[in-house]
Amino acid sequence: MNDKFGSVVVVDFEFEVTANNLPNPLCMVAYVLDGNLRYVRTMRLWRGEFGPAPPFNIGPDSLFVAYSAQAEMTCFKVLGWQFPAHIFDQHTAYIAATNVLLPYLPDKEERAARKKLLGGRSLEDACHSYRLTGWSGMDKNTIRKSIGDGTWVGRYSPQDIITYCEEDVRMEMLLLRKQLRPHFDHRGYYGTLPAADVPHIIWWSEYAAKVVASVQARGTLIDVPLYNLIRENRLAMIDAVRRQFDPSYNDPDPIWTPDGSWKEARVEKWMVRAGLPWWPRLESGRLNLEGDTFRMMSSYPGVTNLYTAKKAIAFIRRDLPIGKDGRNRPSLFPFGTATGRNAHRRSIFNAHAGLRSLMVFPPDMIGAYLDWRTQEIGVAAALSGDHALAEAYLGGDVYYSLARDNNLTADPDRHHWKKHNVGQRQQMKSLQLAINYGMTIRSLARSLGVHPIIAAEILERHQKKYHTFHTWRSRMLDSAMVNRRIRTKFGWTLRLSSDPNPRTLFNFPIQGGSAEMLRLAAVRLCGVGIVPIMLVHDACLLELNNIEQLQLAQEIMQQTGRDTCNGLEIGVDGGHPDELLLEGAHYHDKRPEAVKLWDTLMSALEAVGAIPKRRVA
Repeated sequence: MNDKFGSVVVVDFEFEVTANNLPNPLCMVAYVLDGNLRYVRTMRLWRGEFGPAPPFNIGPDSLFVAYSAQAEMTCFKVLGWQFPAHIFDQHTAYIAATNVLLPYLPDKEERAARKKLLGGRSLEDACHSYRLTGWSGMDKNTIRKSIGDGTWVGRYSPQDIITYCEEDVRMEMLLLRKQLRPHFDHRGYYGTLPAADVPHIIWWSEYAAKVVASVQARGTLIDVPLYNLIRENRLAMIDAVRRQFDPSYNDPDPIWTPDGSWKEARVEKWMVRAGLPWWPRLESGRLNLEGDTFRMMSSYPGVTNLYTAKKAIAFIRRDLPIGKDGRNRPSLFPFGTATGRNAHRRSIFNAHAGLRSLMVFPPDMIGAYLDWRTQEIGVAAALSGDHALAEAYLGGDVYYSLARDNNLTADPDRHHWKKHNVGQRQQMKSLQLAINYGMTIRSLARSLGVHPIIAAEILERHQKKYHTFHTWRSRMLDSAMVNRRIRTKFGWTLRLSSDPNPRTLFNFPIQGGSAEMLRLAAVRLCGVGIVPIMLVHDACLLELNNIEQLQLAQEIMQQTGRDTCNGLEIGVDGGHPDELLLEGAHYHDKRPEAVKLWDTLMSALEAVGAIPKRRVA
């Protein structure tokens, strides 16, 4: 590292934090290293000793190192410190090194044993992977919890806390030296852990550390009084949702009990009673109950309502973390999936779209939900170089094009079709999703509810019209199998072990490219002072001061789309005056099932007298 960085600073904070609030820094320890990673000196600060700026160099000739550096950057924000110019997030480096598609194990006990052996993604897990041992004589979990919840007082001295913090820094220093060299995985699962690609890790850390800390610190504002009413009347809310959406509500053996608990076996029994001919399963044999599966199977009666009930009841039964300022601060978990997507948790966006109406915007701010239009199809067109697919995408509604291609509509107006054919448009979404995943003819027929001959014809038409896309996808699969890895345009890599699932590989470049688009846009937005309050798959949720900021955000997202997709114009929706949220407005998802769910909950609150009767327009 001495060719670019004269110093390397390895840092760890300890802090107290209550649920969904910002941290209260307790202490900080830093090891200053030279450009050859040789130890130079130690810096230790206790609460009350933090100054107006970091005590070490954060300029362009120094590298800041931390494990899960978004925590340190959040402490920087609380202390009013400027972010370092360059960050090496060791957590991101560890995820990149261990991003391996492992073979599926059908035996549950074997899967559990492998999971236990591999561990998680904590600093201790990373150190174990590199055969580093530390924290001797320390009960790390107990002391960490005690610091976090503030119960350390009387149990540990300030010196105990600093000693614990310094041990983390010492282990991070040792881990850094290991991460910069190839390392053989002694457990035999990851093969050789590659040496960290320092330029890529530094670039990814711009997002994983700086952007994530900034977004999580802001959070989304929640209508807390209304949320509390839903929670206080949860049994009435659950019953209202079940009555409206549970397709098994009147059955002798309903899926949900009155308190909202459910079992997968009861779901499977309902599917048999309802006459569903098929349902996708995991390799373990269990039902696949992911959101994409429900979308693919939405052509069957009751499936969409089943999904709505599942998501809504789960939300009502759990607590949404809300800070004392009324904001929900999710854990974004950057690079939480193999494709590099976030794996955000504890967010209002983990709930059904209808429940997002609990979000409210400050009266003096402009709320905007800017999303890339059918992003994944645009990415597929750009990566494959398929001009026909790009033309269909630029036509404004690729789902309308699919319906026209398959003679399912004669409507010459795509806007009229979209408004009056909601069910068919959803079916076309399912079709496009199935094609992206490389679904077989048999599975495609089942998901669409058509005969296999019809499904084969649909797939054949798609292959003929978008021949370049299908050829590219086949070649991409062959290349991945030969090279035992697959990479996105900007370098995020998935390494292959044995027997990879082709559908995973089909999906990787599209999902990975979409993730890169979001990361790049978020970095650019934060760079001009527009910090999103939430990042969602293909969208940025913003609180803006003025229309000029809105226009700049739209320009940044459009330019990022072009840069990610080789010049292809990726449309950005959500900036029309009718779509903005002004004067303290609530967010409202306009999709029919979302509107229906919100109305169901509000009607239930009216029925129990929790809120006044709404005026009928």
